[in-house]
Parts: sequence; structure tokens; C-alpha cells
Amino acid sequence: MKLTDLIILFVIITLPFGFILNIHARNMEQIINKKVEMNHILDTATQDGVTVLVGEGDGSKISLNKEKCLESFYNTLYVNFGIVGDQHAKEKIKGYIPVIVIIEYDGYTTLASETFLGKDGFKQIQPVWQPKKVFAYTTDDYIYGFTVEDYITVYNIETGIFLEGRQKDLKEQIESSLLQDEELFDKVRRRTIIETLQREINYYINRHNEVAKHYGLSYQFTLPVIADEDWYRTVDDIGMLVFFQGMPMGIDGAYYNNYALGGAQVIKGEGYYLQADLASGINYYHREDCRLLTQKDLRFNSPKACALEGAFPCDACKP
Repeated sequence: MKLTDLIILFVIITLPFGFILNIHARNMEQIINKKVEMNHILDTATQDGVTVLVGEGDGSKISLNKEKCLESFYNTLYVNFGIVGDQHAKEKIKGYIPVIVIIEYDGYTTLASETFLGKDGFKQIQPVWQPKKVFAYTTDDYIYGFTVEDYITVYNIETGIFLEGRQKDLKEQIESSLLQDEELFDKVRRRTIIETLQREINYYINRHNEVAKHYGLSYQFTLPVIADEDWYRTVDDIGMLVFFQGMPMGIDGAYYNNYALGGAQVIKGEGYYLQADLASGINYYHREDCRLLTQKDLRFNSPKACALEGAFPCDACKP
């Protein structure tokens, strides 16, 4: 066989594979672009909801308007999907949202679908706010109620005495190893809040698989992998955590599966601000009165929260 014949044969064999790989590459690019677009829509809607969530007050006296938050969240979704006037499409979108969690100062409230009989006798499914739950941690002697900062309630199981206040103040009144060690206290507080939310969210996402059938969805809803830094962000402020799953991407059988977290950034106390150094591009965190701080767009409640974002302490204000 001549060399030219071998070359022609090689081209004939490999050409279909190259064509298929090219199509696959284009599809992957479309999927990535679509996911970026969806992430932006979900993030924007969540932040719009959080923006109107908080009323006047500070600390434990903050008032929350969950209905106004939810209305703003849905409206932004509907506008971005171009379905403002399409009620059927709106209901379809709700089917892709297995659970929404409002993280409050001292607990959380979950929005999840419930099935009930309407006035016409037919089964209906609507997202319903579940009763508020607290971030509780129990030992042999005490029941602790945590908040998104260091304010805490403590109930002595044996004596029935109830106290509340900040960890540094209560440690003088209660002989508890948890309160004596500030680092241990913060670690247990964070772990309790995160594990409580994980259990709640996992329960409602799994339950949504039955609800999804009503919307004609065959997608298997599961708790997605959430980055550690996002979990840590949930324990430092009032906010909104939204899960959006199962929307077909229209390409290679791909589905959109992601979450969005919006923080209200309203907890009072000393704030720390992230700012990139213009020369090096490295992020540093500063105290509010730092002479090097020129913008206050990214506020966090603790140096640890800043460090989780990859920032370094400022050499000037030494936060």
C-alpha cells in the first residue's frame, strides 16, 4: 500500500473522532458559559432578597421581613429568566428550588414545599415557612443557644438557672470549659451552626424529590458540596442560603446544580475590611480606622473570617 493511501486511510478513520471531539468541546464551552450566567442570576437574586431582609435594629433586636425578602428574590429570578408574565413558568422555576434558609441572629427559618388540599379539593404544593429553630448545643450540665456572634444563652439543666450574655462575660459566672476557652467556644459555635444547617437542608432536599414529581422533574435532588469558606460565612452574620437544582442545560443532558449565599452584613461590633494592595495585588484586611484603607466594600466581622478569604493582616493597623 502506498504512503498516500495510508495517509488517506488515516484521515478517514480519525476525521469522525476529531469532529466528535470538536462538538464535545463546543458543548462543554456552552455549558460553562451557561453555568456562569446561571450563577450570576442566582447570586443577584439572593443578594436582592437579602438587601430587603433586614429592618431596623441591631444585634438580637434586628427585625426580619422574610416575605419581602422572598418576593424580591423571586422577582429578580423572573426578570432575568424573562418570565414575568408567565405564571406556569414561575411555578416551574420554584420546582428547581428545594429549600431556602434564612439564617437569623439566633437560629434559622426554612422555606420548603408542603403538600396540602386546596379549597377545590385538589392537591396543591406551595413553599411554606417552617417554624423557626435555634442553634442548640447540649452537654451533660448545660444547654447552649448560639448566635451568629459571641452572644449566648445558657441553661443549667440541674439547677434550672438561665443566663444570657457574651461569652467573655458569662465565663466569670459559669464554670464551663466551653466558656473558659474562647477558641474552643468559637469552634463549637461554628460547628454546631454548620452541622445543624446541614442536617436541616439535607432533610428538605431529600424530601423535595417527591415534590419534584409534581413539577414533572425526574432529577435526583441531593445536598451539593459546599466550600468550607461558604459554610464559615454562614455563621458570622444574618443571611440567605438558596439551593437551585435540576434545571436542564439543554446540552449533553447537563443539569444546573448550585447554591448561593447572601450575607446582610448587619451584625454590629468592630469590622474588618478587605482591600487589595495596588502594587502586589495581595488582599489585606484592615481595621475601620486604618490610614491605608481607602474603600469599605468588603466587610467582615472577625480576622478569622478575613483569613478564610485568603487575606493577610495589615502591617499598619495590625488587626
